[in-house]
Amino acid sequence: MTIHITDWLMTSGISPEFAERAQTRHGSWWQLSWLPGRALSFEQAYAGMEVDEILSDPALVNNEKALAHAIALVDLLGLVWEQVVHLLANRVQARLLESEFLHGPGAPYRGGPGAIRSGSAA
Repeated sequence: MTIHITDWLMTSGISPEFAERAQTRHGSWWQLSWLPGRALSFEQAYAGMEVDEILSDPALVNNEKALAHAIALVDLLGLVWEQVVHLLANRVQARLLESEFLHGPGAPYRGGPGAIRSGSAA
């Protein structure tokens, strides 16, 4: 797994999903691109990025240890495993449909990190 981290952004080496940090007068929190509107700690945002990378890696589809780790990370987020799988699968499908719309049927996905952005890190 390759998660790149700065003070304000976490990006994936294999997925366009990201986490960004928001700063307010009362402190800061993190938000995942695939889980908008939810304030998270750094640890929770990193866990969300790890889950996304595990589910985005075709080599891990049958890796029981990786999937068990992902399930534990989903618990840390306070979510349901099936819900997370559904959310991330819908985002993949939306990116593919967007690519087809913009570049024609059968066009490969050409988006960079955060092609569908729910935040302001663009």
